Amino acid sequence: MGKSLFGKILTILVAVLTVSFSVTGVLLGVGLNRLSADQKAEQLQMVAEKTEQALEYFLKQLNGFSDSILFTNYLESVAENSGSIIWVARTDGSLLFYSSTPKSVIDSLEKNDEGWYSLPDEWQDEPLKRGYSRQSGDFYGLFRGTGEEWVTVSKYFSMPDVPPFGITAEGIILVHSKLPTMRNTKYSVPRIFLISGGIGSLAALLLVFVLTRRLVRPLAEMKQAAGRIASGDFNKRIAIRGEDEIAELSRSFNYMVDALENLENTRREFLSNISHELRTPMTTIKGFIDGILDGVITSEDQNAYLSLVRDEVKRMEKLVNDIMDLARFQAGETRLNITVFDINENIRRCVISLQHMIVNKNLELMADFETERLFVRADTDAIQRVLLNLLHNAVKFTPEGGKITVRTYAKNKVYVEVEDNGPGIPEEELPHIFDRFYKADKSRGLDKTGVGLGLAIARNIILSHNETIRVESQEGKGSRFIFTLPGADGPDEY
Repeated sequence: MGKSLFGKILTILVAVLTVSFSVTGVLLGVGLNRLSADQKAEQLQMVAEKTEQALEYFLKQLNGFSDSILFTNYLESVAENSGSIIWVARTDGSLLFYSSTPKSVIDSLEKNDEGWYSLPDEWQDEPLKRGYSRQSGDFYGLFRGTGEEWVTVSKYFSMPDVPPFGITAEGIILVHSKLPTMRNTKYSVPRIFLISGGIGSLAALLLVFVLTRRLVRPLAEMKQAAGRIASGDFNKRIAIRGEDEIAELSRSFNYMVDALENLENTRREFLSNISHELRTPMTTIKGFIDGILDGVITSEDQNAYLSLVRDEVKRMEKLVNDIMDLARFQAGETRLNITVFDINENIRRCVISLQHMIVNKNLELMADFETERLFVRADTDAIQRVLLNLLHNAVKFTPEGGKITVRTYAKNKVYVEVEDNGPGIPEEELPHIFDRFYKADKSRGLDKTGVGLGLAIARNIILSHNETIRVESQEGKGSRFIFTLPGADGPDEY
């Protein structure tokens, strides 16, 4: 499952949920721990204030603090009610008063030369801070043996005019409190989030299962269809659902299958047409040669039949050359020799080369040129080949006594039109007229010499110039072929 798209999506989602819940739980636990410590510190500050007030009262009202037992009892009462431990120390760290303290903590305290318990040296080495200060932990290791986390609030006090000598009493009030609830919260919150993350992951599994099946189904269909296409079956199409990216991918896949099917059909038709176009002259050549060798054709007739063989060989040679030229154009291997030339003059030369055919059919050819000279930037020989093909087709399909018009004019580009009043092309065949080996004259009654490559070569020549070629035709009303070329200013020699 981990190698499938569903498995990968599920793994990523569960990982994201687990990490998110874990990080959130840890951060929340730390945040709650800090919040609880802050709240506890505020309570301990109030305890420190009460202790300071009581200490001042006993110092000034009881004649020099002669009855310390009363103050100690007061500390015990306040400490018990607040769940804390209260220490009153001098600035040198000596503990003067303290409430009930765990034995492990008392044992960790050392006594000074006066016999007082004394705070650790680490505390005494720090500078004395005025006002309140707070720290969390084990208070320099004193509370380490309790196994609990503690928070300590210290408050500096200074009381002047203490009787009977009017001295100033200075010291520190330390209030300690353990925080077992915070410790439990710190570890329970991440545990809760981990559990909820597991439950959320299971819910995500069901949700992702439903959503991913909808997402993966078209991809699975594409996989199956691709396998069938690879074996030559182009009948499978993907059902398009919705308008999202997957639907667009399905639409593109179907378009690709259509293109591949058309390409395969074209390939098969190409092979069929090639076989037909080559088989006919080869059969003719073989028959004539066998007749000469077998003596069926007399020596007097041999020259005539050899001339027919030569014509068939020329036809085969032209077919092979056209196929190779078309392949080169489609592969982009033909380099154009771009020059500036007069397209009208090029048309005149093409007409002269076809003059014999035009005269034999008694055709009327009219040149409708917008200007005497019209210059274009293109490959002269390639464009002449296009013109010869279009003019030859017009002569071939125009009935005897018909009319052919060649027209040139300039707009944003130069337009060249070859129009005839022949039988025209059926509307359903217009999209295929530029395909290889395609012949609108299925009976081959008019087109006995062509093999259906001329228009395909013409289209590729025009496309190689980054221009367009199209046909307009109505059955019974003739055809008009139109192509464009980039215009140019005339060269100096003109």
